Amino acid sequence: MWNSEADRDVELRAIVGALVLGADHPLTPAEIHKVVEDVEVARRAQAADAPEVTDAELVAAQAEEDVAAGRTTGAIPKAEADAAIAAARAAREAREKAAAAQPAAKICPPAEIRRAVAEVRERLAKAGVGFELAEVNGGYRLMSAEACGPWLRQMLSKGRATVLSRPAIETLAIIAYRQPVSRSEIESVRGVNAGHVIKALMEMQLVRIVGRSDLPGRPFLFGTTPAFLEHFGLKSLDDLEKIEGAQDLARPRENAAAANAPRQAEFTMQVK
Repeated sequence: MWNSEADRDVELRAIVGALVLGADHPLTPAEIHKVVEDVEVARRAQAADAPEVTDAELVAAQAEEDVAAGRTTGAIPKAEADAAIAAARAAREAREKAAAAQPAAKICPPAEIRRAVAEVRERLAKAGVGFELAEVNGGYRLMSAEACGPWLRQMLSKGRATVLSRPAIETLAIIAYRQPVSRSEIESVRGVNAGHVIKALMEMQLVRIVGRSDLPGRPFLFGTTPAFLEHFGLKSLDDLEKIEGAQDLARPRENAAAANAPRQAEFTMQVK
């Protein structure tokens, strides 16, 4: 695929940057790897369909054309033509056998893709160009630097940054740490009605319905969305900050049902 290791590194970095820029979602290394391999497979198939023509094959083609047209003047001598045709056929057969016997080897190891991603991140960070290759929601995407937020909001006429209310943060924390969770469970922790807050979080695309409970009435179960991970700059839910009281918050639902009285807890979540 590449003539040298340097060519490989340069092109892989360019491919990673272009793919992440053009993607409509955080791009995972596996997705990048698949695109790289698919393109190279297509290149190889195209090369196989139009292989390099040897001199012997050119001579053979001319000889066959002379015979078909019945030309004798200026034609390639029969002995030479026969030899050229036989050599061309042998070369073609050998090429086809070699192609059939070639194992379907990995074109570009996944480790090379991960290294290219790391190099792009490092180079952008050193360049200080106002955007970065951030890892969010299990993939990578180009994002503006946090420090440049005020100028971007001014240009886009966004005003002040959106700030979640305290009830919204508490409800979102309960859902994030305990999902999937029902509305009644959320309200048992907060001690107040949470319907309007859940609705607002769903409108902000931070929370979604992920299923139904087996409890009577089969109430909806709520969980966070990919937008939640992107909004808070998280790779996955495993990156949620460990906070005091989280163990109680994330206790199994059967324990919550056995609780004698509703409990209230305060949680905070740092917004990036």
